[in-house]
Amino acid sequence: MNKVNTMEEFAALAGVSRPTASKYFENPESIGLRSKNKIEQALKVFDYRPNLLASRLMKKETRTIGVLIPSLSDPFYASIIKSIENAAIHYGYSVLIECAHGQAHLEDKAIDNFLAIKVDGICYAPSGMKKIEGKLKQLQKEYPLIFIDAVFAGVRYSIKNNNTQSIEILTDYMISKGHKPAYFPMPNVNSSSDERYDAYIALMKKNRLTAQLIPVEKSTTWSFEAWAHDETVKLIKSNSFNFESVICANDRIAFGMISALYNYGCLDKSGPNYRDIAIAGHDNHPLSQFTCPPLTTAEQDVQSMGLFAVQKILSILGIKKFKLKNHIKLDAKLIIRDSA
Repeated sequence: MNKVNTMEEFAALAGVSRPTASKYFENPESIGLRSKNKIEQALKVFDYRPNLLASRLMKKETRTIGVLIPSLSDPFYASIIKSIENAAIHYGYSVLIECAHGQAHLEDKAIDNFLAIKVDGICYAPSGMKKIEGKLKQLQKEYPLIFIDAVFAGVRYSIKNNNTQSIEILTDYMISKGHKPAYFPMPNVNSSSDERYDAYIALMKKNRLTAQLIPVEKSTTWSFEAWAHDETVKLIKSNSFNFESVICANDRIAFGMISALYNYGCLDKSGPNYRDIAIAGHDNHPLSQFTCPPLTTAEQDVQSMGLFAVQKILSILGIKKFKLKNHIKLDAKLIIRDSA
């Protein structure tokens, strides 16, 4: 099969114009049947793969959306990427993914990469590092920049979980079961950390109960499981883990805590260290149903998060008209399992 390097050369060999060939590779149904047949017959004879990105860069839009996340190891962000990608494909767009790995200089570089290839908009999940906050606030004045999952103060567009509502359904459920839940916080990596903690404090006060914050060292690590495990071990060894029920700031915190409790015999009903502890997490992590016991949690509406993010970008660009607020908070759903 003969190799063809340019679209101009391929179009000539296929017997169509270059614009017609370009339209075909963007959307085969956008050209006439005769031209379509010519191109498809030529593809059987010639080895040609179009550089769609280069072609799109010549236009005012690249039909590409950038997605910047703080962690590749967290399946929650994988779920967000999937929902954004599904929505983007539905509207004829592609997705480019960058990960900052919780580092500000990588966030900065990722933003520059997106701008260099002229993506049409950016979905940004902050890592909590505020070194590029000023750059982002300026960028959002001239570019579709949608904050997802967490925010900085003063952002123009955001789509995220309603942390007050999700912590409320977890706390109310625990209280309805006769528990006085303690709260296991998460590392201070983004705005969700403070929002969930503040919601717990307010709800305990509303129910005239004493809030119990599990004493842990402050951290900005993204290794939630390891951190929660080690902090729980410290409490067990000092005989300070004396809680009848615990709401964890997210499922990964719960995973680490459950692992430590199991390792020290606290979840073994036949063991001397057994404790009857009700445990809840947050997010409905894909593995939360497979912990032992399966984890009660609050499920975020990740599908709507991705869909609305893409629709908001298209609305800002004037390509589509969707009636969406600039700041959207999505309610979570209570998932009851054996842990509570």
